[in-house]
Amino acid sequence: MKILLTILLGVSLSGPLYPADEPVLSIGDPLPAMDISDFVQGGKVTTLDKNRVYILEFWATW
Repeated sequence: MKILLTILLGVSLSGPLYPADEPVLSIGDPLPAMDISDFVQGGKVTTLDKNRVYILEFWATW
C-alpha cells in the first residue's frame, strides 16, 4: 500500500504529462488574440484603452 501511495504522490507532483501548447501568461502580458462570438453586455470592443478595466467572464459546460 505504501508503494502505491508513493507512486501516486510522485505522479501527482511531477506536473502535467503533456506540456500545454498555449503560452503561460502573467500579469501585464498583452492580451492574446480571441474570437468572441457574442457580447452579453455592451458593444463590441475593437480597441483596448489602458486607463480602463475590462472583465472577461468565461463559461463552459463539460
